[in-house]
Amino acid sequence: ADVGGPGIDAESDGAESDGQSTMLGGRRGGSCLRPGSGIAALSAVVILFNMSIAMLAEYATLGTLFRAFVGCSRDVAVLPTLLMGVLTIGYTMAGGLYVSILTDRLQAIVSMVLVIILATFLGAAFKAPEGGMPELTRAQKGFSYVGYSSLFSMPVSLMSATLYSEAVWQRVWAAEDDKTLRRAACVGALAVSVVVFFFGFVGFLAVWAGRAGEGTDPNLYFFSLFSKGSEARLDSVPGLMALLCATLMSEGAVDSLQNGITATLSSTLLKRKPLCATRLLVLMVNVPLAVLGATPLVSNVLNLFLLANMSTVACTPPLCLALLRSPRARELVTEAAVLCGCLGGVLGVSAYGVARAGNVREGLLLAWMTNNYGFDYILAALLSSAGSVLLAVAIGHLFRCWPPCRFHPARDIQLSDSRPVQNSCPTVQKCCGSGPRNS
Repeated sequence: ADVGGPGIDAESDGAESDGQSTMLGGRRGGSCLRPGSGIAALSAVVILFNMSIAMLAEYATLGTLFRAFVGCSRDVAVLPTLLMGVLTIGYTMAGGLYVSILTDRLQAIVSMVLVIILATFLGAAFKAPEGGMPELTRAQKGFSYVGYSSLFSMPVSLMSATLYSEAVWQRVWAAEDDKTLRRAACVGALAVSVVVFFFGFVGFLAVWAGRAGEGTDPNLYFFSLFSKGSEARLDSVPGLMALLCATLMSEGAVDSLQNGITATLSSTLLKRKPLCATRLLVLMVNVPLAVLGATPLVSNVLNLFLLANMSTVACTPPLCLALLRSPRARELVTEAAVLCGCLGGVLGVSAYGVARAGNVREGLLLAWMTNNYGFDYILAALLSSAGSVLLAVAIGHLFRCWPPCRFHPARDIQLSDSRPVQNSCPTVQKCCGSGPRNS
């Protein structure tokens, strides 16, 4: 998207651009709490958790590549992750959102060029095993629980994770106009689809051709086709180009996440604090994440993304209801209802995991990190979250409207400026009048 739009602030370089939590902060919920405060705080916490886990996953990806693919020791593998963290936070601190978008453009162009070169190399150098390509197994065809689940789980997970990512919202606010935003969204969606398909298909091709097997690190399936030997090792120029392509895309994700975290902190939790304090905090968070990501302690990147995705899925239905513009919806979907919906989603999927595993520890692990994106776990989070918020809406409406001639908290509470909240329930207005009553 073209930069320079309304989302880039001249003083903060876009660090305090409006985002999801800022929008929710101004929403009046109609509950006894300060309007919008709880929703905005919860949204900010989920956004920070989602982006921090995603950033840890990027560091873990780079650490895994240098340990398993390049062959570096654990101590040496820390250096490239730290270097990437310091480099990205350095130029994002210096230029803010503007520089982040410019570097994203450059990284995207170089990555697309590398993808084209790698695709050309594979088209010319790939050789099927003797006797031809083996017949695909049922699991490789996708006719399995995991395969069918991915048709539902992956779109829902990606959409919910995007909804709770300030890195994406910043690009929305930075667009010059709606036309530019739609054009950029189409171009970005097309580019992402092509690149993701390429990486996924090459990994699948490596397994199909026998270049990657049970002994191969799943994180290295893609890179195994660019190795000369039977093991996925950096021993060729195409392998080096594949490593460079992955590093560039990881760097682009990290700088966007860093800028998104800075924006979230500066516009919510550290509002009215100096911007340098926020960036210093982001730097302090990045160092341990980079070190942890380079260690073998964080080796399964998919489980990390699953943890963040399950959290965002559990909180997505209440958030979508909270963003409805209808006056009636704003009256019914109170702040308390949104918070109950998010809590219900978390408890619901946790209870489902415990019921499936038979004990609490394994059940929680299954629900949040090891279910392989099973559709039933995603569905459990969605249904429990949506059911909880609807139940809270019904209870809230009942308390506001019945019995009509008693004290109604939603009608009689006083706001901070001592103005009474009027009860809009027709039953109450008919029986008791629309004015405030004393208990």
